Amino acid sequence: MCALACPRGAIRVSVNSDTPFEVVSLECNDCGKCAIVCPQRVLAPDPAWAACWGRGCPMSSRRYDEWSCSEGRRRCPTCNNALWWAPDASGWVCVRCDEGSRVICPKVRKAGTVQLTGQEGR
Repeated sequence: MCALACPRGAIRVSVNSDTPFEVVSLECNDCGKCAIVCPQRVLAPDPAWAACWGRGCPMSSRRYDEWSCSEGRRRCPTCNNALWWAPDASGWVCVRCDEGSRVICPKVRKAGTVQLTGQEGR
């Protein structure tokens, strides 16, 4: 029931034999829909977790009004940041590696998966 309730598909069959399911944190937007229907009552929203387009997301800034975010589904092969689609782009771009910005997706930052590339001083 929990996996079916997740609109982002962030709950999957686990590869770990200790638990039958796992939450893929970078795909979870902390909406809480899974927690409502969880028969075991083991899932709960985390108010400190970064949500896409909220709580520190650069996409909520007017600076990026025309941009689209992959919401972590597409990631930069160099730094692992979420890829974005610029208004004048012909494909997904990394705002750090391709655009020279210091912007980091807050979900990627919280998960600790971003790789620093030496561009942080720009």
